Amino acid sequence: MYKIPTILNPDEIIDKAFKRANKVQVVVKGRSQKHKKIAVAKVRKASNTISTTLNRYVKSFPSFDTLPRFYYDLFDVSLGIDAMKKSLGAVSWCGKTIQKIADEAVSNMHRLEGKKDVRNQVAGAYGRFSSVLNQISNDLAFLEKARRYLVRAPVIDVKKPTIVIAGAPNVGKSLIVKRISSAKPKIASYPFTTKGVSVGHFDFDGITYQVIDTPGLLDREMEKRNTMELKAILTLNHLANLIVFVIDPTEYCGYAMDSQLRILTDIKSRFEDIPIIEVENKADIMRSETSRIKISALNKEGIEELREILMQRLKERDT
Repeated sequence: MYKIPTILNPDEIIDKAFKRANKVQVVVKGRSQKHKKIAVAKVRKASNTISTTLNRYVKSFPSFDTLPRFYYDLFDVSLGIDAMKKSLGAVSWCGKTIQKIADEAVSNMHRLEGKKDVRNQVAGAYGRFSSVLNQISNDLAFLEKARRYLVRAPVIDVKKPTIVIAGAPNVGKSLIVKRISSAKPKIASYPFTTKGVSVGHFDFDGITYQVIDTPGLLDREMEKRNTMELKAILTLNHLANLIVFVIDPTEYCGYAMDSQLRILTDIKSRFEDIPIIEVENKADIMRSETSRIKISALNKEGIEELREILMQRLKERDT
């Protein structure tokens, strides 16, 4: 979703900076000041390489305070917005400090004449560069972890009318998304869920609707929910215009009907203003006597009926 460069560790950044510094060339008239000019150029090249690299990291991360609320909450639950801001602040501080160290070393070198003294200034500056970079080692490691998450975060249009598929784990939500979408949905191993998230679309009355599955919900209190469940809740809260709650009456999903129905009751109480369509999947194995819509995502039984109901509900929503 975001184009963030791979974040190097301190040793890799230092190695990159020193290699570039060793390649600098200086053209001077006469030889008396050549050693000093080369030394200055090396310190400048190394410091600029480090600070430019660090600044590129900071600028490539999104501006969290301007994110849509869905993404803000998603990233906060997954990584911690405050933690990312703190680490980005540390990286920014490091880049500025490196430049100050370079300015001080260059200023000192301009006052020196002896080659040994100049070399000592270069070595001292390099040593301080390494020391300051090592101070943010943990921040760089954390931001690399955050980068890997952010570049694979689901691309979801928060303004598009959205159907959210919810239910316990393993009830067939992702396959339902695939079946009701008019085009093959994008299914990827996003960090949004333990197995992957499906985002599909279909057109109705000239409007493109978005269909999203969610991580499975368990029958427990909100304060006991894990990170994956919280992502499902925030998706329902921020994106859903219509909820399809999927039930597995066979219980092959690993969760008893009573447990699944308690989850449904909880969802109804939390999202009273959002229409909910109750669907029983795996009708090819078992059909209960309830009035819920019966489908089999596996063999496509009842899918067209479900699509027609969805379109009718969406039509009612828009009128």
